[in-house]
Amino acid sequence: MNSLLRPRRVRVLVVALVVIVWSASRAGWSTVVNAGGWSSFSRFWTTAVDPELAGEFLRLTWDAALQTLAFAVLGSTVALLFGAFGSLLMSRRVIGSRVAHRVAASCAALPRAVHEILVALLLVQILGFDPLVAVLAIGIPFGAVTAKVYADAIDDADSAGFDALRATGANRVGAVLYGIGPLVRAEFVAYGFYRFECAIRSAAVLGIVGVGGLGFQLDLSFESLRYREIWTLIFALMLLSGGADAVSSSVRRVRSRVSLRWILGAAGVAVAWSFWQVGIAPSSLWSERTRRRVPEFVDDLLPPRLGPGGWSGLWSATLDTVALSALSLLVAVVVGLLGAAAIRRPSPWMSRMRQRTWPDRLARSASRIVVLLFRAVPAPIWAFLFVLILYPGLWPGAVALGIYNAGVLGRLFAEAIETQPEQAERGVVLAGATGPTRWAYGVLPQAHLRLVSLSLYRAEVIVRETIVIGVVGAGGLGQLLRDDLAARDFQAVTGVIVVLIVLAIATDQLGAALRRSVSRPRT
Repeated sequence: MNSLLRPRRVRVLVVALVVIVWSASRAGWSTVVNAGGWSSFSRFWTTAVDPELAGEFLRLTWDAALQTLAFAVLGSTVALLFGAFGSLLMSRRVIGSRVAHRVAASCAALPRAVHEILVALLLVQILGFDPLVAVLAIGIPFGAVTAKVYADAIDDADSAGFDALRATGANRVGAVLYGIGPLVRAEFVAYGFYRFECAIRSAAVLGIVGVGGLGFQLDLSFESLRYREIWTLIFALMLLSGGADAVSSSVRRVRSRVSLRWILGAAGVAVAWSFWQVGIAPSSLWSERTRRRVPEFVDDLLPPRLGPGGWSGLWSATLDTVALSALSLLVAVVVGLLGAAAIRRPSPWMSRMRQRTWPDRLARSASRIVVLLFRAVPAPIWAFLFVLILYPGLWPGAVALGIYNAGVLGRLFAEAIETQPEQAERGVVLAGATGPTRWAYGVLPQAHLRLVSLSLYRAEVIVRETIVIGVVGAGGLGQLLRDDLAARDFQAVTGVIVVLIVLAIATDQLGAALRRSVSRPRT
């Protein structure tokens, strides 16, 4: 427990507390809960036991689910192709030059800082509501993230094989492919499946901007408050997300025994089916309309300028985004920890000490369903829901984004805790500790560094995801962007995008510094 209270970490906690208090103050303390909306809120949840099961709507849901799945398959395929190629450009071992590596890493940081919904909003202006919009909106930012992860894996791998091949005269690319490739292949495959799992959720979010799929149908049903239809669509999303989670987890557990030939064959079939399912026509990328529209749109975007609110409006929206991110992260971490405690698998020694009864198993299964529900439902849908019981402003967006990310963190926290050494927890349990005491002395001291690291990584994602909440009117730079797009003031849109990119990159750098600070051993 003392390791949690080192002076450096205490200072970080104090600063974090100050930021949270400031964020809550900016969001407002006085008018938060709207008591008049509880009847609609409760009616939504009670409708869960009576979803829409009419044959025509089930067929619509089935078609939308297949479209969402196809977008996820194609988007993650593009991301992995971009990532594999980009990793060779970003790897220090391949490039050799430190300056070239920094230039490549800086170029990749730009698409990583842009959320996929923003990419989709921009691509719609060029391609219209073409299926390629969803595919590229997933593939471009995900590809930049994948390139960084793959490049880091290449650089962190044992260099013995690489050095031996270089000594025989092999070029850098060949030495990486044959000297490093076999060492990182399993990690690349596992991460590829994780990206596919994320692409399912992103494909649902992209439906909100009108590119089709389950998210689009959810948006339509929410506009008319057809709760029975909403729950049918939510259950379909949960099945898709849960299935992707199960496949991803299975591959990560048995990745050393998975045949790469089988995976590539299955991927090829999935890609071919997805092309057919959504009717992708790559020729639209170089059609006459696209060639004409690209320079016109670039001319509309540049040069960037301030919107109608000027510097004060931009600064206020930036502060709202920071406050929204901080409050969302707080909700996500607190709820995520509670979820992790409820869904973590018991270790063998705990099972031997205490026979788990059917109520225990039932409670754990129900908790897993709740955590799955949190991350399967897109954040804008949560925002629409919480607007019923929270007054408009930052709070509905913060709670919505926090609940969505709690579903992600709950699963990641549980996996991180399950992989920690169990001696400390076993010791405090044998000493008679239970509940919070067992966690305070037996779990958190072992897992806290990993939990902090995951939280900081998620903070970087949350900053980018605030645009999703802002687009539906929950404040911040996202709402400013929505207003500028509605006015077709594209130069002001570019100004907001520049600020979003700077904020996202600054959050990345701050997160990296905080991870180093909290993990640095005492001297």
